[in-house]
Amino acid sequence: MVRITYIWHDCFTVETPEASIVFDYWLDSDGEPRELPRFLSSLPASKPLYVFVSHGHKDHFNPAVFGWSAKFDSVRYVVSRDVMKRIRHVVSETSVYSGPKVPASAVTALGPGDSWRDDTLEVRAFPSTDIGDSFWIDCGGVTLFHAGDLNAWTWRDESDEREIAKALGDYRACLRDIEASVGGRRIDFCFFPVDSRIGSGYAEGASMFVRRFDVANFFPMHFALGDAEERERRRSDALRFERYACTERGRYIPLAIPGVSMLDCGV
Repeated sequence: MVRITYIWHDCFTVETPEASIVFDYWLDSDGEPRELPRFLSSLPASKPLYVFVSHGHKDHFNPAVFGWSAKFDSVRYVVSRDVMKRIRHVVSETSVYSGPKVPASAVTALGPGDSWRDDTLEVRAFPSTDIGDSFWIDCGGVTLFHAGDLNAWTWRDESDEREIAKALGDYRACLRDIEASVGGRRIDFCFFPVDSRIGSGYAEGASMFVRRFDVANFFPMHFALGDAEERERRRSDALRFERYACTERGRYIPLAIPGVSMLDCGV
């Protein structure tokens, strides 16, 4: 049984029988930047907690995550290398930083092509078309993919043909790297940007991904930037599955209201 909860923008929690996982925390489910977000209280303190940070953009990374270690018996932080450069004061025993600290042994920094595993899960880091990583994770046989900012950022309405071709070429190169590593393995749960700020081609990155990989359950994300009206419009755009869904396979999940969960018993 797997429980998935949408928090905000790119942040989801995933609860499996073995562990709890949080991806790219920025804001709590009411849009507030809490140091101890409310959703933490629903995660069992006795179960290992894995906190992933794909890169250091403010809408993917809130340094408050390093204060969570006091609430759980076991916490592992898996971060991109650009984030690791920014948190040296957090993991240094001798720094004068007065905020929350964690031991360096609790933080794993990965770059594209790196991997890490323990007794609970395995993670492989892949490239992004922006900074940082995308992550492929196997937790007790359940496979997850969180794209971070991996996408076909073509901006067709404001770019020339050369810029569009480069964006698509960079994106295809990232997909080839992922495919070469995980091959035809199914992705049980995929979290991927569908952001209509891009303009008329906003769904093509998702469309290319779900046709190249065997995605069982697809969750759009990266639509919570802007004011309330803009967020609602972008959320609606992201849920227009007919624009990118692969009709041959997979489910497309409209888990886009902050704080709402989905329970999947079929994995």
